[in-house]
Amino acid sequence: MMKNIKLMYLHKRLLVLCSIAGLLTCISSCEDDGDTSRFGNPQIVNLISLGDEPTINEGFPEELVRVEGTGLGSMKEIVFDGTINTFFNTALNSDVALFFNVPFDADAGSRFGNQTVRFTNQFGESVSSQFEIKQPAPTLTVEGTFSPPKGEGGIEIRAFGNWFFNVEDVLIDGESVGDFTVVSPQELLFTFPEGKTQTTEFTVVTAAGMVSKDLPIEGGFVEYLITDFDGNGVIPGDWFSYGDRIFQVASGIGTDGSIGAEIIWDDTGTDPFTGCSHNSIAPVTTGTDAENAFLIVDVNNNGAIGTISEFILEDDRSNWLIQIPLQETGWQTLRIKMSDFGFGFDPSNQGNGDVDPSKIFAVKAGVSHAGVIPSVLRFDNIKFEVLELD
Repeated sequence: MMKNIKLMYLHKRLLVLCSIAGLLTCISSCEDDGDTSRFGNPQIVNLISLGDEPTINEGFPEELVRVEGTGLGSMKEIVFDGTINTFFNTALNSDVALFFNVPFDADAGSRFGNQTVRFTNQFGESVSSQFEIKQPAPTLTVEGTFSPPKGEGGIEIRAFGNWFFNVEDVLIDGESVGDFTVVSPQELLFTFPEGKTQTTEFTVVTAAGMVSKDLPIEGGFVEYLITDFDGNGVIPGDWFSYGDRIFQVASGIGTDGSIGAEIIWDDTGTDPFTGCSHNSIAPVTTGTDAENAFLIVDVNNNGAIGTISEFILEDDRSNWLIQIPLQETGWQTLRIKMSDFGFGFDPSNQGNGDVDPSKIFAVKAGVSHAGVIPSVLRFDNIKFEVLELD
């Protein structure tokens, strides 16, 4: 009888152990079924490029992309077009999202257009999606764009920038230069055309757009941007005003609604002059002939017809002044010969030679108190155009 009792006890223990083992197996199975991030089964819903305007399944190189789906937490590898491995931070992965930057390496075989992106997790499971890499418009370097820096008929010039892919044409003043060579995505080689005598406009045209920049001429007229009030040009720092004035540099008052400058004389002050200036600049040109040098500036009286604008060039000898009445409304471009400026703040004083363009270190603007009340001068895009023979 004792033997039967022991046998029954053993059977019960075995039954309990089997039940526990079965329960653990069931729990483990349920956890595995719900943990897609651990055992794979990745799915892609959307690839959203987070550029200025978010787009789905397309984007430009280097743009950040958010991948949305499920089972993404264990992702190990992202490959574009079967060739380009894409870096991403696995620590930022979650089961439903991960992030990467659109890769582009021309040397490694990257291309523009629609292509397959394969996602593979650490368990070897893969899922693919389609993504279009869009071609950016070309750019030109801000400094050192051309080598040599000035155009000369028959001379080869190198232009530097980026995204020189699928180049359709290279233009000088809107006309094709003919043959050109794309040395790399950052460099072009072309021959400068004959017969040009002043600053030209260089343009690169690609399948994605175009970009232009002024190209000076060797031994010809060269144009220098002094300031456009949008951060470009050679004038550093802020402008300041003097005399009886209301002065501002602000957005919305320049050409095409850009940043510009404005002076208003309303005859409420006590000073006999109204103007503005800036910190001194280094001379920008080697040209010394004021007969072949010009101040170019866009002006607008904002409806105050009869405003008399004043512009002053300061060199190492004096302040040279010219006055120009503004009888038209809207924007107009003044091209003022530097030899017409008068010595010592006097536009009529033409007996003391001329300003030296190669020694100008300040450009000033103002309004004459002989004009209407109020007088208004808005101005923008100050440039020099100078004949340089060196």
